[in-house]
Amino acid sequence: MSERSFWKEMQINDMLVIDTIRKYGRDTIYFKDKDSKFIWNNYMHANQLGVIKPDELVGKSDYDFFPKEFADKAREIELEVMRTGKPVLNVEEELVDDEENARYYLASKYPLYDVNNEVVGTWGISRDITEQKKLELELERSYHKMELLARVDDLSGLYNRRYFYETLEKYASLYQKRTDGSTFALLVADVDDITNVNDVFGQQNGDIVLKSIAEQCMANVRTEDTCFRTGGDEFAIVLLDTDKVSAVGMAKKLVETIANEPIILDGKRERVTISAGLAMFDPEDPDISDLLSKAERKLNKSKREGKNKVSF
Repeated sequence: MSERSFWKEMQINDMLVIDTIRKYGRDTIYFKDKDSKFIWNNYMHANQLGVIKPDELVGKSDYDFFPKEFADKAREIELEVMRTGKPVLNVEEELVDDEENARYYLASKYPLYDVNNEVVGTWGISRDITEQKKLELELERSYHKMELLARVDDLSGLYNRRYFYETLEKYASLYQKRTDGSTFALLVADVDDITNVNDVFGQQNGDIVLKSIAEQCMANVRTEDTCFRTGGDEFAIVLLDTDKVSAVGMAKKLVETIANEPIILDGKRERVTISAGLAMFDPEDPDISDLLSKAERKLNKSKREGKNKVSF
């Protein structure tokens, strides 16, 4: 084969390769001039932009097909590529259509050189990673759901004992560092005579009592406060950014509300009460064990003094 025939065949082969990529390439491929206008596209890109033939895209830009915010970002990246001569690789792009359906692409942009090695535009390639991204998002949601379930008590719907200790540690560390004098309160409570409820009405009705107490706790605290079920009939509430007077007022209101709201057990209206103990966090003594011990001692005092009250 002569040298001329060789190069002629190579040119034909190059054209076949380019034509194959243009027609059958599964990734989006495009070339743009310095003004970020399309000069060459493959069929996959044309399909993505809603046209039949790639040549219909020549002279158009991202602004003709995408929201301005998306087109601005693409133009900014392309200007950077042309200015530096360096590619920008593996940028994750999200496109949302008019029906709020999202598709995700992994895109890379490269400088486009002419025969004189001058940058005359950019070219890019992107891959649809929507299914992969949806799977990642679903796994992330599942992880967060599992993480949440690990923190929540099944019966009451309140946070559980494990998360209670994590929360105390977190807030003890936070408030110890504060210099504005703010603090938080810990309220612990037990249901009075829950054993009698179980003996007389059965375990199922005992669970109804616990659920009712949990609902009352949630209904009588602020959004910044957190409620927990820490044991069989044991509850706790962490009250943030409060003083003792306000915390005591909230605790008394909760005790009174529960006592004044009968619970239906086996068709009968039954009065259920709680006893509670309140302790304020002391930044000079940030040990949560000490804080919990103080609150539990006050709780025991309430029980000794006749129950259905809060001690502080």
